[in-house]
Amino acid sequence: MERRRMDADGGRAVHRERRTRKLAVVVAVQNVLVTACLVVTLYVCWDVHTRTPSAEQENVHVRFDPIADVQNGTVEFGKVYNSYMMGLAKKDQIYVNCTGPYVLYMHLCYKDIDKKGASGLLELWVVERKAPVISFDLHASHEVCRGLHRTAYLMDKETLSLQLTYTDGFKIMNMTVGLSYMLGSQCQF
Repeated sequence: MERRRMDADGGRAVHRERRTRKLAVVVAVQNVLVTACLVVTLYVCWDVHTRTPSAEQENVHVRFDPIADVQNGTVEFGKVYNSYMMGLAKKDQIYVNCTGPYVLYMHLCYKDIDKKGASGLLELWVVERKAPVISFDLHASHEVCRGLHRTAYLMDKETLSLQLTYTDGFKIMNMTVGLSYMLGSQCQF
């Protein structure tokens, strides 16, 4: 071996300049990759925050104005408070335009007028099937106000009605009803 490549102890000489250049290149590449990741992350975050939801991205739903003094039989709805891709077919029927899971939710206040323990049954019926898909048992010995919800799988173009049957002395003072598609605005079926 050549003498100039040997150190004092007879080993190879350490090439510090070459190692320094390699380290500088590795650090530069690492900095470029970190900067690229940061730019992509900031772009994605900015893009998500600047998007504004349009009316087309609104959830499929219908919500009705409060109903007072509900009678035995089919519940008649007043005005539609707000809706998207759903609504009233008649005053007592709701139409749906998407196949999939729905949640029926309501807030109602009811009481037993006679104080003898009256009860009622509130059911969501699919008119074409002539069968209930959701049922709520309502029992009252005093005034009760509560929220209720149930899920049901409904098909496109089905018509629904809300049926109330009750015993003597049972009275619903007011009720707010809503029906919402659980897949948001994805009406693809």
